[in-house]
Amino acid sequence: MNEKNKKRVPRKITLIESILLLIVFVIIMIWTALIAKAPTAMGVLYCAVVCGVYGVYLGHGWDDLFSNVYKVAQTAMPALYFLMLTGFVSAAWIASGTIPYMIYLGLGIIKPTIFLFSAFLMTAAAAMVTGTSWGILTSLGLALGGIATGLGIPLPMAAGAIVSGCFLGDKWSPLSDTPNLAAASTGQNIIKLFTSMIPTAGGGAVIAGIIYLVMGFMLPQSGGASIGEITALRDGLAASFDFNILLLIPIVFVFVFAALKYPALPVLFIGVILGMGEAMIFQGVGFKEITGIVWTGYKSATGNVVIDSLLSRGGCMSLAGLVMLLFAAFTFAGLLEKIGVLDTIMEKLLNRVKSQGALVLCNVLTSMATVLLSSSVYVSIILNGRMYDKAYRKMGLDKVCLSRTLSEGAAHYGGLVPWSGGGVLVISTLGVLPWSYVPFAFAAWAGTLLTVIFAYMNIFMPKAEYDENLELVDEGIAA
Repeated sequence: MNEKNKKRVPRKITLIESILLLIVFVIIMIWTALIAKAPTAMGVLYCAVVCGVYGVYLGHGWDDLFSNVYKVAQTAMPALYFLMLTGFVSAAWIASGTIPYMIYLGLGIIKPTIFLFSAFLMTAAAAMVTGTSWGILTSLGLALGGIATGLGIPLPMAAGAIVSGCFLGDKWSPLSDTPNLAAASTGQNIIKLFTSMIPTAGGGAVIAGIIYLVMGFMLPQSGGASIGEITALRDGLAASFDFNILLLIPIVFVFVFAALKYPALPVLFIGVILGMGEAMIFQGVGFKEITGIVWTGYKSATGNVVIDSLLSRGGCMSLAGLVMLLFAAFTFAGLLEKIGVLDTIMEKLLNRVKSQGALVLCNVLTSMATVLLSSSVYVSIILNGRMYDKAYRKMGLDKVCLSRTLSEGAAHYGGLVPWSGGGVLVISTLGVLPWSYVPFAFAAWAGTLLTVIFAYMNIFMPKAEYDENLELVDEGIAA
């Protein structure tokens, strides 16, 4: 069988086949979610099965197909380790009192009217300083989610503001891998990329901030938590944990060492150890008990329904389903990449692009689609950067325009797609339903829309001069 597969020459997939397959995938995902009401992972697995079978029909051998699955899965291992660590982090920091203490402080300081705006700014600033959206989401984001519950803020709205801030700060941080990849894949300086993003990501941040402020001042009219309810929550937390300023040591440690550009995984692991130590020292939890907590999750039994539902979470085993979702997503992505569905569609699209506005629009749409189908921001940036490089040069555009479009079309959406690493983390950390928070991630939508609008208006689109071989002659020419 293997020898037979090696001799077969696979046929290149056609445009019609690629489009029909995409339609089938969409139908499968909709059917799984809305009709079967099955887990998202099952829909992704069904798509992977269809993709694999069609790959065999095209002439690909099983060994060839799955060798690409293994290659893509290797890129998922850091995300899987990170995801498992976040389960440890949330359980250890709740048991230690770190997260409850932050919620306690936040309920006393942050007012419901400015919560969304404050959450957006705080997470954006923290992610920009540390360069890790995931780290901020699982620490500061988790605490802010608890504060939102205490203040009576609808969780999808709060999650939208938190995700907007985390991923906005991440894509504008020189310490983050995402903007560095977007710059490197097009041969650009990262500072030049950040400067070019001021009108798009910067403009989107301003728009998002204004919307969050307006929404915040409208929230009391729809019923926020009363002062009495907030006081009861704070009193309940204070009665259940021994609060002191030293409980902030784990989160301060993670922030500082992430900002100093130490690797995220060992920093988070030490943060878990610090949390476990503080749980034993300050909360009287035994070593055997805290070991079980970080594995299976923290179970709150204060008697207060809100507090118990808020704090009963975390643990490595609570993420087992989400880990399986990631495995399913990367299996699907590996098969999809191997049979060339996205490559075929992109090639045909580029042949029809006649204006810079249409070029940027196509670039944004295919970047978003690649994240949606491959579940990876990295795959999207690398693939689209390679596919669109020549087209941008033909249009006489500085390649920083390509870097910016890759960033605006892919980076934020890693936190919005439920089966991507970032999306899985959002769902597990904040406890929101898939897609429920997506409409409230205004910084993502605004930045993307401004990128396309400016391209059609031909403003903030620096030009460059190329010779007949499309080699750079002069760059940075004003639009």
